[in-house]
Amino acid sequence: MITEYLFSAPKGDIPVGPDELISPFRLTPSKNHSFLTLGNYFDSIKSFILRDNGITLSRVLGGLLGERISLNSIHKILIRSEKHGVLYHVASAEFFFKGHTIKLAVSTAVSEKGKMWLDREYNVLNYLRGTFNLPYLPKPYFKGEIEQQVGADKVVMAMFITDWFEDYHEWHLSNDEDMRGQRVCIWDTKNGNRFATREESSEIFKQASKILTLYYNTQDFSQVYPWHHAAGDFVVKSKDGVIKIKLASARGYKPVMVFMSEEALNPMVSLIYFFLDLTMKMRLDKLDGVGETVWADDFSVNATTTGFFDGLLIMESEGRYNLGSVEDLLSLLKGFNGDELRKLYDSLLDLYRDKDPGDLAVIQANLDKHIRHLHHVVQRFRL
Repeated sequence: MITEYLFSAPKGDIPVGPDELISPFRLTPSKNHSFLTLGNYFDSIKSFILRDNGITLSRVLGGLLGERISLNSIHKILIRSEKHGVLYHVASAEFFFKGHTIKLAVSTAVSEKGKMWLDREYNVLNYLRGTFNLPYLPKPYFKGEIEQQVGADKVVMAMFITDWFEDYHEWHLSNDEDMRGQRVCIWDTKNGNRFATREESSEIFKQASKILTLYYNTQDFSQVYPWHHAAGDFVVKSKDGVIKIKLASARGYKPVMVFMSEEALNPMVSLIYFFLDLTMKMRLDKLDGVGETVWADDFSVNATTTGFFDGLLIMESEGRYNLGSVEDLLSLLKGFNGDELRKLYDSLLDLYRDKDPGDLAVIQANLDKHIRHLHHVVQRFRL
């Protein structure tokens, strides 16, 4: 069996050479590990996917193909370093056998905080996959730990394996110097980065909002949380003018609004808070994924509103909306004036002071205009 280590790059894979293998492993994009090397990282992934003499891996691959697979039938594995995040490190593992190829994602955590979040996400993914019959999240297959010994030092690395969303790409708000404005940039690792059209951008925001709404529980107020565009949580596939969105991660699933007041325990009030927060949080990103916090243009509000109600109408048709009719909710939202919306948003700001203080200044600078535009959109919205 041949195993190759690669860096994923927009213009094609880059082989990992001897010099790179002995270079420090990065805990974050800007911080090196004290003793781990990049080679240690790749070797650990290989050891993890081939654990138990490859029995677990063979079972997963066989299940995906619908036939029995032995480790001996795999003649090549490509392990690619895809992304180094703050909490996790994401690699892909591609397996070649019997005229087939299957690609899976390997998420790795080294820090104690990262390992805590990784374990939580694995459980959340399993819960959501078992609770909702929805196609938007990756399926988790197995998790575990690998101990890496380097001289007198050792470290335990936590990992899990999930689906790989092939041809789905990260995207972020970016400045288009030619058009002198803000646009959505799709990080296409095969064909090169490109700016989305306004129609594509609206579709991205609409589908992302619909996905989060479909996972919302109207009875206990649980939702996928936290999430953030800056983390690359939503990925996009664009083919023949058709946009498809997936949710690449789910680090938590819980109520987040109920702490604000006893009134928020009302299911309809909680859903309204969810909607208002969604229209605001959808607008937040970091410039090019790593820069300063930025605020999406007004088009995102109509797209988010449409996605939200698309999700609710699906829930209503499936009998899991459980709050009367979606039409009644829209009528209730239309009844709010600007001052009333502002009071509701003032309560939401407490959530950001506690959970996302880095976004708070940008929200406060844009909130009045956002409320005016949201009010305008809601008043003219039709189901």
